[in-house]
Amino acid sequence: MFIIPISQMPSISEIQQSAVPTQETNQNTKNIPFADMLADAMRQANEAQAIASQDSYELAIGKTDDLHNVMINSAKARTALEFTVELTSRAVNAYNEILRMQI
Repeated sequence: MFIIPISQMPSISEIQQSAVPTQETNQNTKNIPFADMLADAMRQANEAQAIASQDSYELAIGKTDDLHNVMINSAKARTALEFTVELTSRAVNAYNEILRMQI
C-alpha cells in the first residue's frame, strides 16, 4: 500500500491573493440588461417545455422507447420553469421594495 506524503500547505496570504479577482476579469464581464435576461430565460423555458412535450408525445404513441432522455428533458423543462418563476418573483419583490422606499 502506497501512502502519499503530506506536503507543505500554502500560506494564508497566498490563498487570499489567489482568491481576489483582478480588475481585468471585472472589466471583461458584460452588463446584460434585466429585460434581456428575463426574455432569454422565458425563451429557454419555452424551448425546454416544447422539447419535453414532444418527447412525451412520442413516448406515448410508441415512436421512441428512450425513457432516459424523456426524463432528462422533462427535468430540464421543470428546472427552467422553476428558474423563470423564481426570477420573476424576485423581480416583482424588488420592484415592490423600490415602491415602498420613501424619497
